[in-house]
Amino acid sequence: MNDVRRNDGDDGLSGAYSLDALSAEEKERFELALASSDELRAEAAGFADTAALLGGLDAVTPPPSLKADIFAKIQGLPQLAPQGDDASNVSSESAPVVEPVAEPAPRAPGRAESEAKRRWFRSPGAVLGLAAASVAAIAGSIVGVNWPGPTGWGAQHELTSIQAAADATTFTSEVAGGGEVTVLWSAELGRAAVMVEGMPQPADGQTYELWFIDDSGAVPAGTFEPGDDGSTWRVLEGENSGSPAIGVTVEPEGGSPAPTTDPIVVVQT
Repeated sequence: MNDVRRNDGDDGLSGAYSLDALSAEEKERFELALASSDELRAEAAGFADTAALLGGLDAVTPPPSLKADIFAKIQGLPQLAPQGDDASNVSSESAPVVEPVAEPAPRAPGRAESEAKRRWFRSPGAVLGLAAASVAAIAGSIVGVNWPGPTGWGAQHELTSIQAAADATTFTSEVAGGGEVTVLWSAELGRAAVMVEGMPQPADGQTYELWFIDDSGAVPAGTFEPGDDGSTWRVLEGENSGSPAIGVTVEPEGGSPAPTTDPIVVVQT
């Protein structure tokens, strides 16, 4: 029996085939090879069994500290200088002239070397496919669909930091008109966030506004509108320097410098 895989270069596609990650052309070519090779069928079956096993594993929720650590490491990375025309316009007088050194012509790789390189990059098809899926999931979890904005990268970082704080505490209250608000705050960080569920959309031209409330009055802390499912979250703007309560009012779109309506919920912290 001829081993079509060895002749047509289909070695290494078994993993991608088991994950349905081949193009139509690759899939057709691979299935032709599959019909002609016992070894290839056994390999593909092994990858399929592994993919099924991995797909049946229970998801593990990482601790909040993991996300905070990732953000901290990313923020600590140095910024590279922009590479543009300025970088290339360096005076030739500031550096000695170096005569170019002739380099030997690159050696053409032999058949064995080419085959080894091809296998190195293509053999772990299943591993690469699963890794790509993991990266996509992590990227979606960490970065979110909005890079800037109230639920973007910076806000997610702040929320994660509050969640990971040693003194993080939550308080939940029901909202007049439906839904509930949960306040997450850390006295150590002086930061707070809210998570809302089941809240109706505000009327046209209106929005919900958050407030830090103490004996001296109410300080605006940002606005929000729940999603179609009535839920969303916000990190409150400013620091919660010992405010005993956080409130929500209905205000004109864009928010108000001071409350214009009675609060629909006040969460005592």
